Amino acid sequence: MTIHLNRRHLLLSGAGLTLAGCANGITPAEAARLLPSTQAAMDRHVAAGHVPGISIGVRLPDGQDVFLEAGSLDFDGATRADEDTLWRIYSMTKPVTGAAAALLIEDGILTLDTPVAEFIPEFANMTVVVDRTSGLEARPATRTMTVRHLLTHTAGFTYHFFGDQPVANAYSRAGIFPVTGYNLSPRDIDGPKVRDLDEMARALADIPLMYEPGTEYLYSISLDVLGLVIQRASGMSFPDFVQRRLFDPVGMDDTVWRLRGAADRRRFAALYNYADGGRQVVDPVAETAYAEPVTLFAGGAGLVSSTRDYLAFLTTILDGGRAGRVRVMTPETARMIRSDILPEGVNPENGAFRFGFGGGVGLPDGDTAGEFGWGGAAGTQGWLDPVRRTAGTIMLQQFGQSAPVGGDVRAAIAADIAASS
Repeated sequence: MTIHLNRRHLLLSGAGLTLAGCANGITPAEAARLLPSTQAAMDRHVAAGHVPGISIGVRLPDGQDVFLEAGSLDFDGATRADEDTLWRIYSMTKPVTGAAAALLIEDGILTLDTPVAEFIPEFANMTVVVDRTSGLEARPATRTMTVRHLLTHTAGFTYHFFGDQPVANAYSRAGIFPVTGYNLSPRDIDGPKVRDLDEMARALADIPLMYEPGTEYLYSISLDVLGLVIQRASGMSFPDFVQRRLFDPVGMDDTVWRLRGAADRRRFAALYNYADGGRQVVDPVAETAYAEPVTLFAGGAGLVSSTRDYLAFLTTILDGGRAGRVRVMTPETARMIRSDILPEGVNPENGAFRFGFGGGVGLPDGDTAGEFGWGGAAGTQGWLDPVRRTAGTIMLQQFGQSAPVGGDVRAAIAADIAASS
């Protein structure tokens, strides 16, 4: 059951217009009472100018999917945000890539302990930096990098924007910027961007790892590397595999690597960077990099998606691998995706969370025990909670906003669900 709700619909309902939920006997007033604190939080942040628009989707404990929104795609206010608006989801791509790898495990092609070099022989002789702060002097790696390590950011990789340190600088010089279209953090030392996943692997093979695989957690490009493993293991391109095995059966029609034309541009949200007391547009829609041809399909940060699509992805995992009547994966695979698979002895961020297939897992003794999900660089969030039988996604687009927009909306969702229990 799906309920579509926004402020405009509430105002127009008195004129005899209906909501999707009304077909199921739910009036607009009843729908409005489901998540009142959430709508208020969204409206408050939009009115304050913290973001131009927000869209959220929530799976309630009774199985209903509810969509709410506030504001517009940009500060001009011409087009309202809704559940079909397109958003840059950046690192929320990672759980999608993780789920794709899980399908290959289900197929018997991969295991968590499959050596990465089995499919990326370029990594057969990886090295580890001796002192990560002072140079690129390296020694041979003594531990085998595995699929588990790629899924959990324990493979030894890093990101090019992680400070002025030798390995990150080597990534910049080699053009290792795995994000669709453009480099998020350009630097003077940047070399030409690698063209594709194969070229990225060749470049990485010449750069030392930050640490021995399986011994530390460091947020990294490991899910991008996993995209190449998926490509070579499946025998089809990484984007084709994800399309056929996930997007098509789940019904994620608006989750893409590249905008498909003018219609997509018209519903593509603007992205703003907040700095020095002002804001400026990043990646303007009229000339967006997401309309350019894609050759580097970034499994860590490359996708555009909608609230409707990403909630469908999350609820497929929550519902044991089913998307409506379609069996996408086995219940065992769905459980595996949201399970803690960290190598023994590794504790991310001093034990703040655990890690599954491309996303964080709540601590077993914490308030979010069993919860699985991840966020994106522009403020998007996605999560599922198998204990409370809920899921949610928050879509907005901002860099550097000091106001806790996503945190406030997330807290309001939790409060509304708790109040209705």
